Amino acid sequence: MVSSPASPAPSPSSVSWRDLPAEFVGGIDPDAASEQPINDLLDGLRSIDAGRSYLAYCDYQSAAVMHDRLVTARTDTDGFVVDGFADCAARIAKLRCISRHRAENLLTEAVALRDRLPAVFACLRDGLIAPWQAQVLIVSTDLIDDQSYAPFVDAEIAERLRTRRGTWSKRALRNMADRIIFRRDPNGVRDRRKAALGDRGVWTESRGDGIGEITATMSAENIRIAHASIAALAECACEHDDRTKSQRMSDAAFALLSGTAFECQCGREDCIAIVPEPGTMPPADAKIIIHVIADESTITGTADNPGYLDGHGVISDEHVRDIAARPDTKLSYLVPPGTPQNPDGTFTLSAHGVDSYRPSSALDTFIRVRDGICVEPGCAKSAFECDLDHVHEYDHEDPGRGGRTSAENLNAKCRPGHLLKTFGDWLDDQYRDDDGRLVTEFITPEGYVIPGEAESNEDLFPGLRRIRFDVPHRASPKHPTDERPTRAGNRVADKHARRRAERSRNRKRNNGGPPPGF
Repeated sequence: MVSSPASPAPSPSSVSWRDLPAEFVGGIDPDAASEQPINDLLDGLRSIDAGRSYLAYCDYQSAAVMHDRLVTARTDTDGFVVDGFADCAARIAKLRCISRHRAENLLTEAVALRDRLPAVFACLRDGLIAPWQAQVLIVSTDLIDDQSYAPFVDAEIAERLRTRRGTWSKRALRNMADRIIFRRDPNGVRDRRKAALGDRGVWTESRGDGIGEITATMSAENIRIAHASIAALAECACEHDDRTKSQRMSDAAFALLSGTAFECQCGREDCIAIVPEPGTMPPADAKIIIHVIADESTITGTADNPGYLDGHGVISDEHVRDIAARPDTKLSYLVPPGTPQNPDGTFTLSAHGVDSYRPSSALDTFIRVRDGICVEPGCAKSAFECDLDHVHEYDHEDPGRGGRTSAENLNAKCRPGHLLKTFGDWLDDQYRDDDGRLVTEFITPEGYVIPGEAESNEDLFPGLRRIRFDVPHRASPKHPTDERPTRAGNRVADKHARRRAERSRNRKRNNGGPPPGF
C-alpha cells in the first residue's frame, strides 16, 4: 500500500497574515458582514490601501537590496543575458512567475524610489500614495536623474503629498511633478521635448487572429487633433449602426489614413447618416478645437511659465509659443484687453448671462480653465467636455434661497457624475479653506466624505486667483409668498434643505466654512 504524501504545512508567513488584527485588513467580520455599515467597509478599504502601499514599499526595499548585491557589487557585465541585472531579474521573474520585463521594471523602480525619490518613497511607506501613484511619479521625474536639484524636487513633491488634502489622479500627479521640475530647470524640459519630437514615428505590429496594431507618436496637439478627427468621422454613422464606438473609431481611422469612404453599416434603406466624401473633414464645415491655456506674457515671450494643453497636461513655454504661432490657432482672452484693474490688483468680470441661473461666457470659461478636468475623483474627462454644475443647488422655486451662480459655487462634472448628484442621494461641497485654496469634497448617501482633487489649475496659473466676478442679482421667487406652492416644489425645497444641512455638518467636522454670501 502506497500512501500519498501529506500536504505541506502552511509557511509561518502565510499563517501570520491570517492572524493580523482585523483593523489592518478591512475589519470584515465574515459572520456579520451583511450587518456592517457601509462607512465601516469604506474605512476598511482605506486601511487595506495603506497596507498595500506599505507592502509595495517593502517589495521595493527588498528589490533594491537585491540590486545592490547582484548588480552594483558585480563587475561581470559580459552581455545582456549573463550580466548582474539580468541575473537579478531572472530570480524575481522565476520566483513570481512573471515576465523578465516586469521583473526588470521592479528593479528599476526600486532603485529610482530609494536613490532619486527617497522622500516620495517615505510617502509610499506611510500609505499617502498608492503603488500606481508612485510609478507615475517615477516616470514623471525621470528627467531629474543625476541632476543637482533632484533632492529639492523630491522634497517639494513629498511636501505636496503630505500637506495637500485631497486625492491625486494620474494627470494631477503628472502635472504637479512637471510644474515643479519646469520651474527648477525649464531648459531641461525643453531639451526633452525636442528629443521626444525627434523620436516620433509610426510602427505596426501583428496581434494574431488576423488583427494588427498601428502606433503613431507625434506632438501632443497633433494627437489631440487626430483623435478628434477620427471621433468626428466615427459619429457620422446613424444610431442603427451596430458597431461599438471603438469599432467605428478603428474603421474611421483607416478611412482617414487610406482616403477611402467611411460607411454606415446599419444596412437600412432609410439610413439618415450623413457621411462626408473621402478627404474632407467630418462633417465638411466642422472645426476641431483644442484648448491651450497660458499666460499672455508666456505667449509674447516676456515670461517662461509653463502652459496647459487640454487632454494632455503641462507643456513648456516654448511649446506654448509653437502652438500660438500655428496659422490655425485663434487667441482669446479670459480677461479682455482694456479691462480696468481693481485697486487690489484683481479684475472683475460679469458672472451671469441672460438670467441669474446661467453663467456668463467669461464665468463659463473660467470654471473650465480652473478645473481642467472633471472634479470627480479619478475622472480624467476634459472640463471643456463637462457640464457645469451648481454645487449648492440653485433653487428655481426661490432663487434667493438657492446657490448662487458664482465661481465658488460652480464646478465641472462629467455627465454621469452630474446625473448621479442631481437625481441620486450624492452631494458635493466646495469652499475656500483658511489658505484660500478651493476645496472640493464628495459625500456618499451614507454621509462618508471623500476628498476631491488635491490641486487644480489655480496651482499652475496663480493669476486665476486675481479674477473676481460680480455678484449676480437675486431673482424673485417664481411664486408670490402668499401663493400656495405645488407639492413638487415642496419636495425640491425639502431636498435642498437636507443637502444644506449635510454640507453644514460637513464643514463643522472640518472646522471650515463657506465664504461670505455663499
